[in-house]
Amino acid sequence: MTRPGHPPRAKVPDQPPSTLTEHPDCVACADTRSWLLAHDRAEATPAREWDTTTFGLGWLFRYFRWGPSRWPFAWCDVPGAAHLDCGVLACVAGMVLTARGLRVERVQLVERAAVEETALWRARWRAAGCPHDWILSDREVYHEVLLVHAEQEPVLFDPTELRQVGQGRDRPLWMRQWVW
Repeated sequence: MTRPGHPPRAKVPDQPPSTLTEHPDCVACADTRSWLLAHDRAEATPAREWDTTTFGLGWLFRYFRWGPSRWPFAWCDVPGAAHLDCGVLACVAGMVLTARGLRVERVQLVERAAVEETALWRARWRAAGCPHDWILSDREVYHEVLLVHAEQEPVLFDPTELRQVGQGRDRPLWMRQWVW
């Protein structure tokens, strides 16, 4: 139901979060996962175990930029990708944090966005030939993040923006937690 003076609400997603494909017997899929885990272990970030601000994942941004990804997306697609969308980044960050021994769950959000942002994002996804159905309306977007069970308390963490959800932005409009 639409309230007077308010735009209609966007439909919330009904699919599970993104999952990267692992091709059977694909050496490149296994190598990519091994490289990501080895690189994470090699990072000289002693505070990462208790740093619930970034979880020491800043190194991902030296290699990957946020942007359109063509789905289905496989682990072997990660190294050659010009951009990784929030689903791919959540998969990669989730794998790395799980390998560190943290319990991680996937979370789907609907967030507010400015009309100018959604117009820019829609144009970028269109130019890359990727669907932009994650842009639910001119002011609402679908997003994938992680619930990281840190030592002190669970943290809703956005690996796309490398920060806790809600820092510097409005709280999510809608949220669904997925337990694997």
